[in-house]
Amino acid sequence: MALVYLTMAEFSSIHILVNNAGGGGVGKESSFDITLEQFERPFQINVFSAWRLAQLCAPYMQEAGCGSIINMSSMSSVNKSPAISAYAASKAAINHMTANLAHDYGPVIRSNAVGPGALSTGALATVLTPEIEECMLARTPIKRLGEPEDIAGAVLYFAAPISQWVSGQVLFVNGGVQTLD
Repeated sequence: MALVYLTMAEFSSIHILVNNAGGGGVGKESSFDITLEQFERPFQINVFSAWRLAQLCAPYMQEAGCGSIINMSSMSSVNKSPAISAYAASKAAINHMTANLAHDYGPVIRSNAVGPGALSTGALATVLTPEIEECMLARTPIKRLGEPEDIAGAVLYFAAPISQWVSGQVLFVNGGVQTLD
């Protein structure tokens, strides 16, 4: 709550909320060994915090006459992979929550999500091998990993008035990778 109050004190209004928190044990969540607390953690970070910030910001957006909530999803929300059930489920929850918030807060406030694919970041570098990268790029029509700027462009689209008739959507920014069945 302090974050929202500080923002209002500094800027007198809130029009855009980007929920960019993310975390989970990607690729390390053995369904045989994960505890309930370990399963809950990605939901606390990825879902509950985004929902609460949206709830806190929405009245100010409503008062301002417009608003855009942008949640960070993931390709994991639609792909199927081993040892990722908690993280993937939390990101799938983000997709569904985003669509429902579009109904709850519309027509004044839009709610959308960006679903990044594999990005060239420090987090990926900790697990990326040349073999894994080759496999990823084989399924990527654009033939490169994403850069943070690629995601920033999608967030900017949802934040800008040009997307004023878009709400409840997830935009996957992934170099053209199709979901894995």
